[in-house]
Amino acid sequence: MPLELADTDTHAQPLFSDAPLDPAYPVAMPPDPVFPGQTRAPLAHPLDEIATPAIWSRLALPLERALVTLWEALGLRAGRPSQWVAIHYGRIALNAHAWERLRARASAESADPALVEPAQGLGPRVAERIESLTGALGRRRLAQRIARAEGERIALLRRVGEIEPADLDVGELARGPLDERTWAETLVPGLGSRLRGEGESEADTGVRGALALEQRCTAELGLRLAARRTLASPALVAYLTVPERIRAALDGASHWSELAALRQERVERFAKLDVPREFLGRPRISE
Repeated sequence: MPLELADTDTHAQPLFSDAPLDPAYPVAMPPDPVFPGQTRAPLAHPLDEIATPAIWSRLALPLERALVTLWEALGLRAGRPSQWVAIHYGRIALNAHAWERLRARASAESADPALVEPAQGLGPRVAERIESLTGALGRRRLAQRIARAEGERIALLRRVGEIEPADLDVGELARGPLDERTWAETLVPGLGSRLRGEGESEADTGVRGALALEQRCTAELGLRLAARRTLASPALVAYLTVPERIRAALDGASHWSELAALRQERVERFAKLDVPREFLGRPRISE
């Protein structure tokens, strides 16, 4: 997988030089210092589209947790990144080095040397040899772990069908219907199938169902915050992160509407940009 060269800040940021510092929903994130390659390719529709602040804050940690789950199931050791997931101009990206390590081990293939540097030195070579010898065991564990997550997905879909957002209080709506662990388990089957080359162009039924429930709860929360005059319009709630939604539900302050409106404008600008599927560092963007 060829990767584009990293951009410097002066090249990557000119279109958004007026954007305020926003750690909760950054324009772009710095790359992993050791493994700077990133990829959007494993994320099926609609996860490959622009993630609003609400969706980014909901998925960032579960995506990392799901990738770590796959990594540990395969028994991988060396080459673990410090940053698994990032967001650039509204698009979520995974660490390309880690994904290639996972893909190669899951498929019993050699990793792309452009993404995974061959082991150098006695220690790394020994670790690589151990991984190779235990690869079949890791692939069996991976299949079992994916099957377990798929089984839990049945219970999730049943739960999703039983939740009615109108019956939840404002705090429950702000926190969201699914916790981090549930979201991570929901993501495991789809990511696991893509590791083995079985992925589809659309996210699986569990992910689609979970996203639909999140959107229904977000819409209901927006109506209630707008009725309280916390937000100028219900749609603005999508531009608040989960912690911000919780605080907005508690304090009812009007400044949340201003923050959401600024982010909405930024997301509308993101939608006009083309972001590559694979890149080093920060992506080169074009309108």
